[in-house]
Amino acid sequence: MELVTLAYIKLNRIGSASASGSGFGNRRERKFTTAVIDAEIETLRQMVIGLAEANGETAGALLGLRQERYVGSSEGQVIFNIQGPHTDYGLPYAECRVFPALKAGKRYFQLKEVDTSDSLFLNDETEAE
Repeated sequence: MELVTLAYIKLNRIGSASASGSGFGNRRERKFTTAVIDAEIETLRQMVIGLAEANGETAGALLGLRQERYVGSSEGQVIFNIQGPHTDYGLPYAECRVFPALKAGKRYFQLKEVDTSDSLFLNDETEAE
């Protein structure tokens, strides 16, 4: 078993950055789960650009892709967006969530921290009072 960092990436508007700002380009949605080296914003941004270009977005069309705050996004979610020169999209270009996982063979198990803040946590280094 191995501890890894996974990113769930949802590309909402593949093709919209290549549509010359008209807003009428061929757009589609794809979802990906991939291992990443870290949870840094620039790592995620580069992964989004690479996935988008590999799935039909014109190379270089996402140079202006930037992280944004987005109403309705959940905690821990990273949003990337780009707008056309004459089009404002209501849907962000990409939604990402990064989380630790345990890899066992070809299966992954999401890890979640156990909240021990409201109790006395006993382990080898702590004794009950």
